[in-house]
Order: sequence, then structure tokens, then C-alpha cells
Amino acid sequence: MTVQSNDPPGKPKRQKPKSRSKRWAEAVSDALKAIEEIESKLDDLETAVSELHDVQGEYEEWRDNMSENLRSSAMGEKLDTVCDIEIEDLASTLREAVEEAKGKIEEANEAELPQGFGRD
Repeated sequence: MTVQSNDPPGKPKRQKPKSRSKRWAEAVSDALKAIEEIESKLDDLETAVSELHDVQGEYEEWRDNMSENLRSSAMGEKLDTVCDIEIEDLASTLREAVEEAKGKIEEANEAELPQGFGRD
């Protein structure tokens, strides 16, 4: 025995769109997950930047121990260029921006959304 549907064949069922509050909650959840992934990658970045900073310190030591006549040479100029790159605050600047974004997303998560039409 076959069960017949009252819907005309080929006509898709109308799906009720998700409410704004449901879409808001899903978007907040997605954003928080993305922030967690970014924070994990920031940990990796901080480690790499720390290593880079350590090696930069070795270049600074090389430059500082270089004789005066070599400091103005091509090698001395390259050492100056490497030593003048501001590496220290790179990861922390990004972390601050991510923390600020995370705060805004958490604020959105805690927002009391209007229900509308006398339901508030």
C-alpha cells in the first residue's frame, strides 16, 4: 500500500525561515568558534615570533661586535635593516585586536534581543 501526499508533485515544501534571534545566535556561535581558531593560531605565531626575535638578537650582537669600518659596509647596512625590524610587538598587537573583537562578539552574545510586537 502506497501513502499518497496531498501536495502537488514537484512542488517543494515551503520552509519557514529561521528567526532573526536564531540567526543571531548561530552567527555569534560561528564567530566565537572562529575567534577560538584564531587564538590557537596566535599561540603558534607568538612562538614563531619569539624565535624570530631571538635570532634577531643574534644579528644585533653580530652588528654590535662588528668593527667600525665594517658598519658602513653593505653587510653592516643589511645587519642594520634586519635589526631595525620591529618584531617584538607583532604578536601582541594582533592578540589585542583579537581580544577586542572577541569582546564585541561576547557583547553581541549577551545582548537582549527584542521579541517584537508586545512580547518584550
